[in-house]
Order: sequence, then structure tokens, then C-alpha cells
Amino acid sequence: MKGIGVAIIKKIIGLLFLIVLINGVVACNKDVVKEGKMVTLEDAEKLFKGYSTELYTIKDPATPPTSDDIAKNIKVYLTEEHYNAEIANRKFQIPELVAKQINKSIEVQDVTLEEQSKNDDGTIDYLYTTKFKVYDDTSSKLYEKEGELTITTINDELKIKREWSRGVEIDGMDVGGL
Repeated sequence: MKGIGVAIIKKIIGLLFLIVLINGVVACNKDVVKEGKMVTLEDAEKLFKGYSTELYTIKDPATPPTSDDIAKNIKVYLTEEHYNAEIANRKFQIPELVAKQINKSIEVQDVTLEEQSKNDDGTIDYLYTTKFKVYDDTSSKLYEKEGELTITTINDELKIKREWSRGVEIDGMDVGGL
């Protein structure tokens, strides 16, 4: 009898250990999985590059996309709150105004993200660098823009929750830049 009781206690302890181990693994991963989707650096960079390309690409400075066109194309990359904030800040007008003033095309060359923190709410903060080429038939110059970015998952899709930068001054601009 005594041996059976010890065996049962050992099995219970083993089962409890297994439960604690599984809980620990789940707890370690809770900040990078939201709604079943693992957020990878590659996925975050792909999202941000798509956003940056839609926002900043101006092929023909004489007829750039309007801020309304840019806003319509950008909406899929942003949370509803961030989208509305950027509309209020008139952010989508900037590429059009820059291209017209300097009479040059703008093309996103590359984006890189560096993960900063995984937050309790499932969001991830990054530092970013966006590289632009500003060019016309006679000249071309590369610029780098650095900033911060927060990505979240909504309905199993990655979305930009926050994006901030100091901007970058572009040669030929009276004031400001991208």
C-alpha cells in the first residue's frame, strides 16, 4: 500500500512539473504571439517596407499621387487610430509637396528594423532606418531617415500602431523634408 501511495505522489509531482513547464513556455512566448500569429523581424520589415514604399514613392514629380491617393493605399498598413492621427497631422501630403518643390522623384531603397522591446500588450517596438533615393535625369542622392515604430496584430494581420521620426532634410527644400 505504502509503495502505491508513493508512486501516485511521484506521478502527481511529475504531472505538476509538466504543467509548470508548459506554462513557462507559453508565458515566455506570450509577448510575441498575438491572436495566433508569430511576429518575425522579416514580417515586420516587409510590412514597414510596403508602408514606406506606398507613402514615399513619387515616380513623376510633375504629377505625384495626391495625399488622398496615398492615404487610401496606406490604410491597410496602419491601425485605425494611427491612420486617423496621420490624416489629422497631414502626413500624407508631405511626399507630394516635397517632390513638387524639388522637382525630383523619390524611391525607397531599403528599410531596416532593430527590435527594441516586446511589450505586455503583444506589441513590439523597433528602431528603423529608411533609405531613399531622390533623383532626376541629372542627379541622384541617397538619404536616411531614422525613427521608431510599434507593430501590433489585429485580426491576425500586422499593423503599424505608431511611427515617429525627426524627418530628414532634403536638398533643395526651403523648409522641412520627408
